[in-house]
Amino acid sequence: MTPVNKKSPIWEYYEICSENNKLAQCLLCSIKISRGGEGKKATTTSLKNHLKTKHADQYAALINVPSTNGSNTGGTSTSTDSKMPAVPGTSRSKEQQLTLKETSERKLLWDINDPKSIKYHYLIGEMIALDNEPLSLVERVGFQRLMANALPHYKVPGRTYMTEKIVPDIYNRVCAKIEASISQAAALSVTSDIWTCQHNNESFLSFTAHWISPEFILEHGVLAMKSFPGSHSGINIAKELNAITERWNIPQSKIHLLVHDSGSNMIKGVRDAGYDSGRCFIHSLQRAIEESLKSQPEVQQMIAAARRIVTHFNHSGLAEQKLKSIQQELNLPNHQLVQDMSTRWNSTYYLMERLLEQKRAVSLYITDHETLINLTHAQWELLEQCIKLLKPFEEITKITSSGISCISEVIPHAVTLLKYLGKAETAEKVPNLVSMRSSLQAELERRFSFDEKNKYLVATFLDPRFKTSFLELIQAERARQKIFLEALKISCDESSSTDDDSSPLRKKRNLNENDKTIEIHDSFWNCFEEVATDNMRNANDEEDVEKNAVANELDFYLKTVRVDRKADPYKWWLANEKQYPNLSKFAKVYLSSPGSSVYSERLFSEAGNIYDEKRNRLLPKNAEKLVFIHHNLPLINFNY
Repeated sequence: MTPVNKKSPIWEYYEICSENNKLAQCLLCSIKISRGGEGKKATTTSLKNHLKTKHADQYAALINVPSTNGSNTGGTSTSTDSKMPAVPGTSRSKEQQLTLKETSERKLLWDINDPKSIKYHYLIGEMIALDNEPLSLVERVGFQRLMANALPHYKVPGRTYMTEKIVPDIYNRVCAKIEASISQAAALSVTSDIWTCQHNNESFLSFTAHWISPEFILEHGVLAMKSFPGSHSGINIAKELNAITERWNIPQSKIHLLVHDSGSNMIKGVRDAGYDSGRCFIHSLQRAIEESLKSQPEVQQMIAAARRIVTHFNHSGLAEQKLKSIQQELNLPNHQLVQDMSTRWNSTYYLMERLLEQKRAVSLYITDHETLINLTHAQWELLEQCIKLLKPFEEITKITSSGISCISEVIPHAVTLLKYLGKAETAEKVPNLVSMRSSLQAELERRFSFDEKNKYLVATFLDPRFKTSFLELIQAERARQKIFLEALKISCDESSSTDDDSSPLRKKRNLNENDKTIEIHDSFWNCFEEVATDNMRNANDEEDVEKNAVANELDFYLKTVRVDRKADPYKWWLANEKQYPNLSKFAKVYLSSPGSSVYSERLFSEAGNIYDEKRNRLLPKNAEKLVFIHHNLPLINFNY
């Protein structure tokens, strides 16, 4: 007689017939049931069916009782792993059988349209966009094995399903959320730029929107990173800009300002599209510093020599290791040298700053390597003076690149930089950079003239950190007039534009040397406070105007104390909105614009992570959706 391996809990109700091994006798009713065969051919199906039809209570208890491991006759396992879920391919599946209910459920995969499956479809779609994963992730063996073990009932959908259904649906849902938020805004400000992918030469036009919510929270979102084939002419740029606003149902009158770089094609495109134009502060600063560096040949020669040194270490692993050992010997920070980029002036600043920090280590290394030429003593002095001169510019660049930077900061920063360059103490600190300093001063004065840019003036005026402190008297008056005209436009419901572009050119202010002695400060930010203090004297010298609600608010606003430059202007307006009901409406418009197009630059950095050498055939429409989701999904707290 063939022995029977009784692992199933069904044998609590049966025993093998001694005269016939193919039969089992029910212990409840003594009926003999066929097992369907003997040995490996025998099954317990007929035994379970008999129990189910004749002994329903015992059958119900059976399907809820875990199987034993053969050593426990009580029907339950004493193993501490009995509560752990069984995973296919693990040792537990051999030690402990599943119940009938578990077995039947495990054989069933969720349907692709099952709500439980749909939940994980969207989570995978989010992961692909947020982590810059390829769409082919769902077809990778490692990912499929992970999901099979983590979610045995879930079947990972194919790449086509994710590309054509899940990702587009996430895109559309997030679009709806962003559109609903935009609809509540009084006005939008926009940044735009053009980028070409180096892996496949696909070009894209960015379009990021910035607005202030009813709760005075500065918000932003990516509206498009649109594929831009063909010529990058001003006419084509204008068409694409208008196509994006039509896609989002944004009237042209709602766009307050469009910030962009100084490219002639972009300038023409924005003008042809009919939007008010604002130059990127960081890009203008980049151009000004580039020109000033070229103005002094010895500075160019010093930077070129510094680049050769840095390039040597960045291209040689042995040189890098040797430099690290020298740094340890000299007790210097274990820092790598920084390679600069032509499109980022501050990367050149960081190159010089790091090279000066590692001067001793680099010089010691060069003494043992005759092929590498060190900087001369005069060049090291020149490098140190360049760092001193450009330090405030680097700090301003970081501030303007922050997430809460506003166009209202442009005039104060430009005025403060000019004052810093004109101070005698600055000239004493950089005696070898006379030409560069003069050139930088001239470039700033040429590039940052704000007489005809009312929106810059009003934004500065409405920022409680600045008010009229950094404006000339004529500029402050123009800002007031602009606000009065806008208020009149609103009250009369006029449709025509009231921009005043006929004001006279900016006049340089000549300080009265006999008025008071101006104290010389070391810190660049003392220049900031110095300008603010000097100009506050003239804040109350304006002529009286007819008193109305807006005038009263303006007068009271100007009499309040200017808040600290590090304060949040949006929180200030939220706290004082009821006190200035009219001015707060203008603040929601004029303080919505960023001072630079850095948001578009960051957008292209994200696109560069999506488009790599292994994914250069990604369709532009799919790339646009992935970038859109990657940027906007966290902004809406993943609630879509």
